[in-house]
Amino acid sequence: MAMAMDAFGSVFGEAKPPVTIRMRPVLFHAHAHAHTDDVSQLCLLATDLHSHAWDRSLSLSDIDDLRDDVGIGGSCSDFLDYLKSCLSSGEVNLLFPHNGLDRVHLVATKAKGLPRITISLNTLTHSALNDVIANFSLSLYAAFRTTQDHASREQERASKLMETLSSEKEKNEIMQKQLEALSFLDKRKATKPKLVANQVPSVSDVTQGSDQVIVPAQQQTPGRECEELCCKILRKMSKNSQILPFLCID
Repeated sequence: MAMAMDAFGSVFGEAKPPVTIRMRPVLFHAHAHAHTDDVSQLCLLATDLHSHAWDRSLSLSDIDDLRDDVGIGGSCSDFLDYLKSCLSSGEVNLLFPHNGLDRVHLVATKAKGLPRITISLNTLTHSALNDVIANFSLSLYAAFRTTQDHASREQERASKLMETLSSEKEKNEIMQKQLEALSFLDKRKATKPKLVANQVPSVSDVTQGSDQVIVPAQQQTPGRECEELCCKILRKMSKNSQILPFLCID
C-alpha cells in the first residue's frame, strides 16, 4: 500500500466554491508525502493564495475508511487511481457545510453518475498561511517546469520525426522518378523493331518465274554492295527466265 501511495504523484487543480459565496479562486494540490521512512501520507491543500488555506493529511488507514465510505471495491491502489482521476477531472468543488470558512469539504467526481469523493479539510492558522502559500507556489512552479520539459522533449521528438518523414518522402519521390524512367525505357525497347536473321528474305527465297524482285529496305546497301546484290539476283532470274547474262556487269 505504501508503494501505491508513492505512485500517486501530484495533482493540481481548481476547487470551485459555491456561487453564493464571493471569494477568490481556490487552487488545490494533492500529493504523496513520505511522513517517515516507512509511512507515506496523502496530503491535500486548498488555498486562495491570499488569506485562506485548508489542508488534510490522509494515512493509509484514512484512505481505507474513505474507500469504504465511497463504496468502491478493489485494492487500495485501484482506489488511489480513482481518486486521482476524480481530482484531475476538473469537477472539483468546495462546500462550506456550516456557512463558515473554518471547515470545508473538497468534493470530486470523475464523471456524472459515478461515486463522488468527499474529503474534509481543516483551516490553517494565519501564522502558517505565508509558509503554506510559499510552498504551494514553489510546488506549482516545479510542476510547471516538469510539464514544460516534457513538452519540450515531445516537441523535439516530433520535429525529428517530421525531418525523418520529409527525408523519406524525398527518397520515395526520387525512387518513383527512377522507376518511371526505367518503365519508359522498357516500353521503347518493346516497341522498337528487331532484325532477326532467320526472318530476312534471301536471294533463294525469290519466287521462281517471278518478274519482280523484292529486296528488303534493310538490305539496300549503297555502292558496291548494292551492285553485287543486284547482279546475284539477276543471275538467279536469268537461269529461269532466260535473261541474257550480259545484263549484269561485274
